Amino acid sequence: MDSEAILPIIFDEVTKRVSLPDEELTPKKAEEIQALNLMYRDLISLNADVPPPPNQINGRLNDQVKKLKDTGNVSFKKGQYSDAIRMYTLAIEMGLKRPLWEASGYVREELSVLYSNRAQAYMSQSAWAEALMDAEASVFLKKNVPKAHYRKGKCLQYMGRLREAKDAFQIGIESCENDLNDLKTALSEVCDLIIDD
Repeated sequence: MDSEAILPIIFDEVTKRVSLPDEELTPKKAEEIQALNLMYRDLISLNADVPPPPNQINGRLNDQVKKLKDTGNVSFKKGQYSDAIRMYTLAIEMGLKRPLWEASGYVREELSVLYSNRAQAYMSQSAWAEALMDAEASVFLKKNVPKAHYRKGKCLQYMGRLREAKDAFQIGIESCENDLNDLKTALSEVCDLIIDD
């Protein structure tokens, strides 16, 4: 049975590195100390304090992403789809740069909405392939969002991939609990199209 031992770690105030006395140093411990020093160096290079607990979100970054999303929404409502796509793209890029220690559930939710919104903007330009990629990304990030499943199914439908569209609508109905009317209507429509083929 392995036991834990307290090691006499030495911290050098000048170099900001930890080490062990020579008599305690083994190859395995040297490797672990090196990894610890590398991790410390990486954290310091972020020019931030010690990472916050995982349930905290960077407020400044959050505000910037939200502002870009809101600007994209305004552009979309005005029919300026290219501008909306540009704003959503910037928001996605900014959201993807979040530090790894931030709450992953929040990041997935944020990105899912952004990809879904951009998918809708692409759909408004009949850019079905681009819209499909974004809708699939949105579904991947958050499975229980009816709009994302609906948009994925509609893209497939307009691309002539009716059976895949049917599957997308069915999976959306099975995955989501609320707001299923659009998915059910779309499923019925695509089933009628399949029968007519």
